[in-house]
Amino acid sequence: MLAGGDGTRLRALTRELSGDDRPKQFCPIMGGHTLLETTWARLDGVITPGHRMAVVTRHHEPFYAPLMARLRPTELVVQPDNRGTAAGILYPLLKLAARAPAAAVAVLPSDHHFSDDAGFMARVEAVFEAAAARA
Repeated sequence: MLAGGDGTRLRALTRELSGDDRPKQFCPIMGGHTLLETTWARLDGVITPGHRMAVVTRHHEPFYAPLMARLRPTELVVQPDNRGTAAGILYPLLKLAARAPAAAVAVLPSDHHFSDDAGFMARVEAVFEAAAARA
């Protein structure tokens, strides 16, 4: 799960909602939960705990620390700096490849909204099943 962006395009909105310059993934834009919390909950039932990774940026620690306190150290990948989406995907993939070279991977941004989370995740699950059938 990608959660390392700086959220600059929605900065005015997140400042209005939260009173500070936190990135959008750490802000409750829709409902009472942050986008990060909503994305993490979306994984339930499809991607088991221990098989998840959240990619964050070190200087966002004040925002993600309370939300990620329940994670195992292997589930949190802290980038030194935000270097864009490609680095945010490649860095954890390299870590994962060392642990589980044959693992199937889904990359889910933490700042996206889906009107039908269950339907979306059913499709993600179908892709994992198709990948396993071809392995």
